[in-house]
Amino acid sequence: MSAGDVVVRAAVPEDDPEQVFDVLWQLAPDDARPDATRLSTAWRDLHAQAGRRLLLAIAGDTFVGTLDTLVAPNLTHGARPYMVVENVVVAPGWRRRGVARALMLAAVHDATAAGCYKVQLVSNAARTDAHQFYAAIGFAQSALGYRRYLATET
Repeated sequence: MSAGDVVVRAAVPEDDPEQVFDVLWQLAPDDARPDATRLSTAWRDLHAQAGRRLLLAIAGDTFVGTLDTLVAPNLTHGARPYMVVENVVVAPGWRRRGVARALMLAAVHDATAAGCYKVQLVSNAARTDAHQFYAAIGFAQSALGYRRYLATET
């Protein structure tokens, strides 16, 4: 199968969050898997959040990629919103086949339709292949990012 065999659509509450998480887990396989209650709550909250949209790449009935977006209201740049992209993940057997490109182009389309003035994302500094991909689809490294990870709940 190629990316042409993949459909990109927004996740809906009826999708199985366990199957979606199986793809997302590729991003941080050392993280503990959330229990069913925590995953269900996060899934419900994601769908209830204004401006939030999780895009799924689907081949047949299998989730093969994800991309999480948030359109945030903004007071600068003519009060135009901006989009934040997170959790760009493609299942191992589907990498380098156009899935991430299809997801990113769908996100840019959504941002344009929402009147956003920019789409921004951060990427782990060690992921140089991802950085080359982002540059190839029109993103520029234009900022220095910082993170502060907080203690994990027990």
